[in-house]
Amino acid sequence: MKKLLNFSLKRFIVYASVVLAISIPVYYFFLNKLWQYELAEHDVILTDKAVREDSFLIIGTVTLLTVIFFFLLMGGLLLLNRSISRRLWQPFYDSLSRIKDFDLNKQNTVSFGETNIVEFAELNKHLHKLISGSVAAYKQQKEFADNASHELQTPLAIVQSKLDLLLQSQSLTDEQYNIIEDAGRALTRVGRINKNLLLLARIDNSQYMDTERVDLSTLLDNTISAFREFAATKQIIIKSDIAKDIEISSNRGLLDILVNNLLNNAIRHSAPDSMIEVTLSGKTLVFSNAGDEPLQYEQLFKRFSSASSQTPGTGLGLALVKQIADRYNWQVNYTFADNHHIFSLTL
Repeated sequence: MKKLLNFSLKRFIVYASVVLAISIPVYYFFLNKLWQYELAEHDVILTDKAVREDSFLIIGTVTLLTVIFFFLLMGGLLLLNRSISRRLWQPFYDSLSRIKDFDLNKQNTVSFGETNIVEFAELNKHLHKLISGSVAAYKQQKEFADNASHELQTPLAIVQSKLDLLLQSQSLTDEQYNIIEDAGRALTRVGRINKNLLLLARIDNSQYMDTERVDLSTLLDNTISAFREFAATKQIIIKSDIAKDIEISSNRGLLDILVNNLLNNAIRHSAPDSMIEVTLSGKTLVFSNAGDEPLQYEQLFKRFSSASSQTPGTGLGLALVKQIADRYNWQVNYTFADNHHIFSLTL
């Protein structure tokens, strides 16, 4: 990648150098002819040695002075061109800087500075229109997700209760029982998606602003104890190496969700009769579990995207992890090494 200003200057320097390289021998040739003509015009007769010495001295001196003035002129033009170009392009760099600082999640407005250059004024106008439209669409999307999640809670609860009542009916055949059970499992998944969507909307709307000092070591111990029985159903052993008295400042509820989702993800992507290792050292939290192939990194933290075709999920668990990590400027990374999935969180 090349900056436009530097690219133009380089082309100008190359062009000037080529012109100078060509002009010197041409200039020397014509100056020598003029010198010979002046000698003949005034009937000046010099020895061959004197002619060579005088012509070399005069032509060389004039050529050297010409080259010096040429470089002075070119240097002045370069400095003048660079100064003018910087002033001309300054509105562009100002607009670029403001766009770089723009964050759609924060929904901060972008105001561009005034400029008397028509092209950049037109550019700023359309950029402002584009960003304003994007912010408005993003707000509508968040409001829709929030409202839809709220509205779905009641009908989902009603349907779940009706299915539970049907399961208690004595007149059900085995086939009917299996159909209702399948519907219940699908409904449970929908309810989980709805709950996660509502949580994402609340995080986006900054409804978890309160923070406190949370003992991460204790929280991890309690979470691992709660998941041991679930892991045991898949013959998975959870091994932990957790440093004591590690405290961080965050919302306790969000931190609990983050840890739960990372551990649940490790169990879900672990093969039976394997081991999960949870390590907390300093400000680094690591979840490691065995796996056959790497997850699709580009899909890993996207909403409603499954990172593995073998164990598809709702596509919201790791999206929640990323959303919470971004909220507190934590770094969450994924690597696959030695047939192990490794999720690391730098607090």
